Amino acid sequence: ILLLAMTAGPTLALAQEADRFALPKSEEGLPGEGKLRRYNGYVKTWASRRAAWSKQIKQDQKAVVFLGDSITQGWGDKFRGNFAGMKLANRGIGGDTTRGMLIRLQEDVLSLNHSAIVILMGTHELEVGLEPELIGRNFTKIIAGIKAHSKTTPIILCRVFPSSASKKRPADKIQSVNAIYEATVKGDSQITVVDTWALFATAEG
Repeated sequence: ILLLAMTAGPTLALAQEADRFALPKSEEGLPGEGKLRRYNGYVKTWASRRAAWSKQIKQDQKAVVFLGDSITQGWGDKFRGNFAGMKLANRGIGGDTTRGMLIRLQEDVLSLNHSAIVILMGTHELEVGLEPELIGRNFTKIIAGIKAHSKTTPIILCRVFPSSASKKRPADKIQSVNAIYEATVKGDSQITVVDTWALFATAEG
């Protein structure tokens, strides 16, 4: 029995850690609106990246934190060698939504007592048919959460990128999300909006 207990100890601890960082099985009682995504790649990435980040909280204190989905994750932890001289923390999860980011905001971002935060979010809700107004409400809660933590730390807001028509993210819907974002932060000296739409959009959006 003792041998079994000793053998099971590490396994049990790993299982408990996996459960802690697993995507919640139900949206009930969680902050924000909209269904969470459930495809395997996203579910596994959510758990594995968040478990790894939990071990880096001390070393990532005061970093410039990037919060987003696959566009952010794709920069890698070293940000491809860009942003020399800056302490950086990548908190992007491919496929994530504004609700997912709201749920993990405290543990993944605010716990780092960031020196600045860069956010890019909102495209995946459009892909699954959620409306810009819902995205805007989640976004408002994320901004409120960041501001409750610090009313002075700079926030860099990236406009939602244009997308291929094959991705079911219509240009007019993306522009509606961007308009809601900008109306929400208008006149706020803590927030700088970066026009990442214009950088990449074709004439057709």
